[in-house]
Amino acid sequence: MLKKVTIITMIFSTLVLGKINDYRGTFSDENKEKLKISIDGFQKETGKKIYLNTLEDNEGFESEEQEKTIVVNLIKNKEQQDDILKVQIKISQDLNPEDMSSDLSLLLENLKEFITEKDESLLAVNLIDGLKEVFASASDLEQENEETVQSTLSNKVFLGILLTIFLLYIRILQIKRKKKKYKFSKR
Repeated sequence: MLKKVTIITMIFSTLVLGKINDYRGTFSDENKEKLKISIDGFQKETGKKIYLNTLEDNEGFESEEQEKTIVVNLIKNKEQQDDILKVQIKISQDLNPEDMSSDLSLLLENLKEFITEKDESLLAVNLIDGLKEVFASASDLEQENEETVQSTLSNKVFLGILLTIFLLYIRILQIKRKKKKYKFSKR
């Protein structure tokens, strides 16, 4: 019975904690809650899925979902205490990572101060919050571009209608002139 409860708790915690996979056992329960709040905020604001993984060297993670997905891997060799923490960010191609590469580079540059503090939970929270800002600004730019395209399209449609009305008006004037000439020529 205890095994069943433990297994159900593990499955439930995986579902409840969303996309946090702490394979190295780095985060405390309190830190996992903070990370869950950050991840939920990220997903609500951007509409994209994010996976946060703590891995050892030579381990990998593949997400089940391949679209609108960001995978953040915090990689460290558990056997060596002074080993360097590696931060790996994988972004699905549908999110156009090339367009935001400069913002992501700046984010990683700004996170260097948290890497030296050796507090991976603080690093993870700041990384997720930074990613939220990057993707929110990218979404805003997409929305502005879409609005610009829509306004350009509506302007073109309006000009097309206006041009059509103008051409019809000219044609009507031509027909009236022909009628007048025809009336004068009959007399």
